[in-house]
Amino acid sequence: MAGIGFELKKILSKKRLMSIIKAYSYSTAISSGPWLISILSILIAGYIARSFIHNEEIITQFQVTVTYLIALSLIFTGFFQLAFTRYIADRIFEKKEDKILPNLMGAIFINMVAGFLLILPFSLMFLKSAGILFSILFAFTFALFCGIWIANVVLSGLKNYKFIIYSFFFAYVIILIMVFFLARYGLDAMLGAFFSGHAFLFFMLVGLILKKYPSDRLVEFDFLRGKMYRSLIWTGFFYNAAIWADKFIFWYHPLTSSKVLEWLRDSAIYDLPIFLAYLAIAPGMAVFLLRIETEFAKKYEEYYDAAREGATLEHIYKNGNDMIQSARTALVEILRVQSIITIILIIFSEEIFKILGMPLLYLPLFHIDLVATQLQLFFMSLLAILFYLDRRKNVLVLTALFLILNIALTLLSIRLGPYFFGYGFALSLLIVSAIGMIMINRDFKRLHYETFMLQ
Repeated sequence: MAGIGFELKKILSKKRLMSIIKAYSYSTAISSGPWLISILSILIAGYIARSFIHNEEIITQFQVTVTYLIALSLIFTGFFQLAFTRYIADRIFEKKEDKILPNLMGAIFINMVAGFLLILPFSLMFLKSAGILFSILFAFTFALFCGIWIANVVLSGLKNYKFIIYSFFFAYVIILIMVFFLARYGLDAMLGAFFSGHAFLFFMLVGLILKKYPSDRLVEFDFLRGKMYRSLIWTGFFYNAAIWADKFIFWYHPLTSSKVLEWLRDSAIYDLPIFLAYLAIAPGMAVFLLRIETEFAKKYEEYYDAAREGATLEHIYKNGNDMIQSARTALVEILRVQSIITIILIIFSEEIFKILGMPLLYLPLFHIDLVATQLQLFFMSLLAILFYLDRRKNVLVLTALFLILNIALTLLSIRLGPYFFGYGFALSLLIVSAIGMIMINRDFKRLHYETFMLQ
């Protein structure tokens, strides 16, 4: 995230009120903009389609199909995302940026081809009632998402964040326009519109990367021959699988799910409250990006620069203490801002549900989901700090434990009854966050020793 972090630091350096507002606005757009635009566009697409399709079942099938495509592609590319991020970061550190483009194209090629070949038999076999065209579109859209997630590894380091946000915006405008004209032709046409918009997005993002990282080679696979960091490979999978584990359990448990399209299922009681809760963490995401990727990153660089360049012991200790304090401040501020948002939403949740026309029966689940998503944001912040400290094994343990706990506690919550729905997800995050804090505290206590004695 260094590229975006540098830009935000430039804005904050002016030390004016409008600069602070501008920095937080950009931070929100960068951290949550594409995600918010995509979610809202899917909802709007469903709303537009209702003007032409009076069969509510088809609208539900479209929205559930898109949800599965996002979930499955994230889990599948999770094996590559973090390991490839490390490969890119190492090449930037070595000032070998000519390696970035060909290896990115190689990673995109592997993920898209492997994803297509993996998902096509599944879609043909388990979604056959939807038709051959739907199955093929499902496989192509899945492969396209795999390419977008891998490209996103490099996008986070680019400074042209306005172009990235505009690309997402125009891609989803295309989807909405196409849905407006094609919705009357049914589910295949709607999925085709979704694929077309994302194809535009993919080529826009790849075009930006081609411009930023020119190279005399187009495709290479050096990232497979070098150090692959197996811990990062499994961490990426465990984290993405853990995030979606409770959703899949609710989708396929006979007590909480319903059939939507062949093997695609949803959970009416669970999906909408958790969706609304995720929208609520946008402010916390902005603080996360601003504090971790600007203030903490700066203190981190100052400490390790001092250690490498032979500064005085007093200066090194001062920089180390500043870095530790910056991490603590960032975590406290993230927790404080998101807690305020959570409390406000809980207070006004009944009015929000009435405006949206949602059953008040979902309120208890919405409240615990708000707490759970806040804990997820805090857990992400802890993982970011551990990654800065290069504690890959710690992160691997935490994400694996998160997956195991989320599965076990979610199953237990369903067994205990509707009142306990959502508590499995929240409790698993609370446990791993507590363990993560203990790990970071221990690492900070050993910071100077490990910096000098274990290198």
